Amino acid sequence: ELIYLSVFAVIAAVLFSSLLAYWLMPNIQWNLGMLIALFSMLMATDAITVTSVFHQFNLPERLKIYVEGESLLNDITALILFYFVALPLMGEGMAGVNGIDLVILKVLVLSVLVGSGVAGIGFLGLKLIHDPFEQVLIIYLVSILSFVVAEHLHVAGILSILASILTFQYLVDRESRSCNRAGAKQVDALVTDSQSYYSSILEVMRDIPAITGEELWAFKKEAYYIGLFANAVVFISIANLVHVEQILHYSEEIVIVFLITTGTRLLFSQGLLLIRDVPRRWSTVLTFSGMKGGLAIIMAHSIPTDFAYYSLFQGVVVGIVILSTFIYTLILMGYLTWQKRAFDNDRLDKEQLSIDQMTHTIQGAIEKDVLTGAYNPVVFEEILNSEIMRAQRYKLELSLIMVRFDEAKEAQSRPLLKCVSQLIQQQMREIDIFGRLSRNQVAVLVPSTALQGGLIFQERLERSIGKHCTEQGECTSIQIAVVELSEGDTTEMFIEHAETGLRVIKV
Repeated sequence: ELIYLSVFAVIAAVLFSSLLAYWLMPNIQWNLGMLIALFSMLMATDAITVTSVFHQFNLPERLKIYVEGESLLNDITALILFYFVALPLMGEGMAGVNGIDLVILKVLVLSVLVGSGVAGIGFLGLKLIHDPFEQVLIIYLVSILSFVVAEHLHVAGILSILASILTFQYLVDRESRSCNRAGAKQVDALVTDSQSYYSSILEVMRDIPAITGEELWAFKKEAYYIGLFANAVVFISIANLVHVEQILHYSEEIVIVFLITTGTRLLFSQGLLLIRDVPRRWSTVLTFSGMKGGLAIIMAHSIPTDFAYYSLFQGVVVGIVILSTFIYTLILMGYLTWQKRAFDNDRLDKEQLSIDQMTHTIQGAIEKDVLTGAYNPVVFEEILNSEIMRAQRYKLELSLIMVRFDEAKEAQSRPLLKCVSQLIQQQMREIDIFGRLSRNQVAVLVPSTALQGGLIFQERLERSIGKHCTEQGECTSIQIAVVELSEGDTTEMFIEHAETGLRVIKV
């Protein structure tokens, strides 16, 4: 279904929209390259806007996968059509099919190689730096350098950025899935003794963790704040590109193209009904999830400035971005609110319930930490994000009890960690969630509980630890903290508040 929505439907929509535009706007001297360029730009949707809207509603998971997956993957199809088909057809001396094929192959291969190569170098740099702020800067430098190098080689800079981000994410995710990674304090010993165990520097680099569990939350916090800043810069930059006079001058063309793109998106989203037995209302959601964003404007500015219809394309693309952002968003939110009960029924469909139950059974076997019985850090992070969003949306109370063990006493920490974990689970209610934050940190998420209730949990836990775990290790090596979620807190801020309040346990 995703391949249909993000590949076949996009290509078909571009071709069908091109035919309609050629017929409805005969005053413009169209050629095939111009038509494909215009509508491939307008098929790239804004995944951030779509995701933001969907997070405000409780929708079926399959529908979320369709919409969010399509909004991400159709950007790739649009980029390929724009850079590898439209621009060569618009250029001079590219009339031959063989010439176009050669350019497409060259640009595609070089763009991917440049992006992947820069991402690999950045990943190695990430292993040598353990300051979260500097790690975030490396990721931004990877994107910038991949674009600069690609443009210097006269290939697709945007595609190179996409390749670098995907490669970088793959490398980091692959390492994150590795179990029992050594912390930063073990790296020095690893390098010192490397002559006895490794035959090359590359093997040493391979075993140095890019991001340890202890650095993950700090890294996410820095990324969150820099991401907000970068997002603000993007919107300011887009605002500087908007010229009201230009939009008014091409208002007729903007309205025609907007109706064409909306109609074709509605038409080809109906194809999902033929592939999968889903309610017709899902296709309506898919239609109005097609908000355009910054990528369309970036692609528009990739067109050569000496192009005869350069001003027209700029005005139309910016106008469509503005119209789709406001009109689609308002219609989509209104429709989701109006059909809320119907979407709730879709979510509770028997087939969906059986899938959820099977998934829950399988996940229960692989998501728990063997030593502690707690959710592993990756799963606990997802649960934490979900609970925070739910608490913020419905104004619910939410508390977190964090327990940290001294890394310097690892030999004692392991049995102590197991003992404390057992005591924590004895104190928990059915709705409480026990998870592992890192190698030496665990936490209990306590829904519908204010700070006072969290403090009572903490006191009971401290008494139990003092009574049962003193033989397993020094209780002074344990720190504990309780924190209540405040309005506006993100996951990173919530964790940071808990870490700030850590104190040595009282027994």
